[in-house]
Amino acid sequence: MRLLPALALITSVTVAWAAERPSAEFDGRRYSLGFEDQAVLPDGQAGNGIAEFTLPGETVDDWSKLLAFHAFPEMGDNPTAAVEAVGKAVKENNKDANFAIVVNEKTGDAIIDFLTWAPDSDVMEFNVFKYARSADGRGLVALQYAQHIKLGDIDVEGMRELRATSVANMASTDMGPVQAYFAGKRARSASNAGHGDAAALARAGRAR
Repeated sequence: MRLLPALALITSVTVAWAAERPSAEFDGRRYSLGFEDQAVLPDGQAGNGIAEFTLPGETVDDWSKLLAFHAFPEMGDNPTAAVEAVGKAVKENNKDANFAIVVNEKTGDAIIDFLTWAPDSDVMEFNVFKYARSADGRGLVALQYAQHIKLGDIDVEGMRELRATSVANMASTDMGPVQAYFAGKRARSASNAGHGDAAALARAGRAR
């Protein structure tokens, strides 16, 4: 999992499946799919997945703001445990970094936000992740919104306001599109596996 930053008002996410390239609209801005990957489990089911969306003119290797969907089908079904694990990883990578966790007791969704940076870098990373159970109950999905922040571009009070606004808006974000994205991927994976089995049976029949 990449550790990526976040700054902006987060109010809604929708996914549009254009014929040529999927895109996601986030807080009124449209992001285009720049990278996606899905592992395959030994039983042929879809494993961990990621989809990264970038703004026009940016790429997953050179971006100012980035939206990402994550799938963790083998992580269990506890969003709170997931964000606690992320927080532990953040501290292990940067002992000076801090994080905060917010859990929605009603839905079970959990949010973690943190600010981190690489040694000798003048760019900080502010991240907000929201974890929720997947649509079919297989593990978890997560929404990540991120932004690079150059040192000196924002003061302490600005960071406090950024964090408060980002966490509040992430809390109101619907996770349905993220769940649907990976549910669709799993359905296509299962369909392809079924076609592969049929082809194998056909080949076996011809061999006899």
